[in-house]
Amino acid sequence: MIPDKPDGESIRQISNIAPDAKLRGYVLTAMFAGIAAAAGYMLMLVPNIEAVTAILFTAGYVLGFRRGILAALIAAVLYFGLNPQGGLFPPLLAAQILGVALAPILGVYYRLLNPQGVYRYLCLALAALTATLWYDFLTNLAFPLSVGLDMKGILIMLTTGIPFSLIHIAGNIAIFIILVPLFIGVLNKQYKTG
Repeated sequence: MIPDKPDGESIRQISNIAPDAKLRGYVLTAMFAGIAAAAGYMLMLVPNIEAVTAILFTAGYVLGFRRGILAALIAAVLYFGLNPQGGLFPPLLAAQILGVALAPILGVYYRLLNPQGVYRYLCLALAALTATLWYDFLTNLAFPLSVGLDMKGILIMLTTGIPFSLIHIAGNIAIFIILVPLFIGVLNKQYKTG
């Protein structure tokens, strides 16, 4: 039993059973990776709308650079590598992994900026735009390269991908502006990240 006013011995007992910071980091990394992959599968039937980018952005915000990138790598392998709709060709899988890796990096910078007021939403919209453009450009470039198209084919793929990218960008901006502040608010309270 833990007394109301812990003495030295009871504090040592608590610290023996409480997870340390390193273990907590591993658990949160796995949690973000799993949630991002699950969100990818959950929305995979909705064309060009996804929450993976927002979740990995939040992972970078909470976990920092290295663990945020690790969460993105794990999520990308779980979702794109095992998904029958993605990762069919090694160049495409590499582009998908590199594409989502930017989101946690932007999350780290967002945390460092700590924008307030309207500036907060502008930064989130800019982060969504940047991450989505990066991902769409890499994947729209990698697919034609994967199937052996020449430069003309690559340009056609990039141009025909524009309407789909615009939907993807608009969806991610909306998700970032609406959901990311909620995610960060809950996580700041729960894990004292802010």
